Amino acid sequence: MDLQPDAGLTAFREEVRAFLRTHLPAELAGSQHGVRSPRAALVRWQGILNKHGWGAPYWEKEHGGTGWTPQQRLAFDEECAVAGTPSQDVFGQRLLGPVLNHFATPEQKAEHLPHIFAGTRLWCQGFSEPGSGSDLASLRTQAVRDGDHYVVNGQKIWTSYAHQADWIFLLVRTDASVKKQAGISFLLVDMKTPGITVRPIVSIDGCHHLNETFFDDVRVPVANCVGGEGAGWNVTKFLLNNEHAATADLPTLVRFQRQLRALAATLRANGEPLVRQPAFALRLARLEAELQAVSMMVQRVAVLEQDHRPTAHVMGSMLKIRGTELQQKMSEFLVEALGDYGAIAYPESHADEGDAWPVPGAGMGPGIASEMFFRRASTIYGGTSEVQRGIIAKLMFEL
Repeated sequence: MDLQPDAGLTAFREEVRAFLRTHLPAELAGSQHGVRSPRAALVRWQGILNKHGWGAPYWEKEHGGTGWTPQQRLAFDEECAVAGTPSQDVFGQRLLGPVLNHFATPEQKAEHLPHIFAGTRLWCQGFSEPGSGSDLASLRTQAVRDGDHYVVNGQKIWTSYAHQADWIFLLVRTDASVKKQAGISFLLVDMKTPGITVRPIVSIDGCHHLNETFFDDVRVPVANCVGGEGAGWNVTKFLLNNEHAATADLPTLVRFQRQLRALAATLRANGEPLVRQPAFALRLARLEAELQAVSMMVQRVAVLEQDHRPTAHVMGSMLKIRGTELQQKMSEFLVEALGDYGAIAYPESHADEGDAWPVPGAGMGPGIASEMFFRRASTIYGGTSEVQRGIIAKLMFEL
């Protein structure tokens, strides 16, 4: 496989940088916190991208997307991360959008794709359940056919941004008499439907982005089933390949590298910059080597998926492990590099409080400890590392 960058990749990256310098409003820069930016910032940024023809960077051209190569998408993500742009709706744009483009009926596409494209319909993902996170196929949320509707009963957990979402894409069991993977269906559900209750879960970083979501006799039109009844597992495998690349989060890893480099040059120990400390420099070099390896793997998985290669799924599992474990290593190293300041979980808004809390390194302290806490979950969400290793063992080594 040829993983050399596109001949025009450098020019493309410069085009992205020029676009961001010209079109990213100053008040939107740095507005992303966690996975999703505030709705107003997200919608405004999505509109700016749409006007430039860049509103769907992960979609093929025939579906209204940019049609970019994997290398171009990565370059775009990296430059947006460096510039501090608002996020797009990852759940709608990167996960659900390609699923709808591939599996949905014309009516489903007409109903949902324009809203995803405009950023005016935000989504959340209803997969994990109590006792059915690692073994997703064991899910117990049921959907019983009643005429032109399903009646859904059950519970989902760790539902990111369910309290802000307009719709949820939901895995349910529609047939308990067949092999567990074969009895699953993929539904699209309006979060305003009667019978849905969302309860907050506050995570270790003090933020509310997680939720429990309950479904009590929720009536969902049969027309909202994507891919047909019982096809949910195949739809999910397609989606999870995209999620593995998303959870590896290469732009965040690049941002961590930049922060570490800046701290290494700014902070001092024994009268010298950190980067001159042999132990620190060696650890930084090892992490940067791992980052280069993950970057190559992200490109490889993207190309495999684009070519619909069978190995894409197992390579996605390998990427998920490597990428999320590196997130944890680098975020922990950032906190350690701050020394005594690393013990303080500076809030993101702390920069407005003057000099009451001195921050080393030109304001790089805020958010670092909170980021480390958030990344403790990265080896769990999107499929635990243990589950990914099981997939690798089964598909690669037939164990």
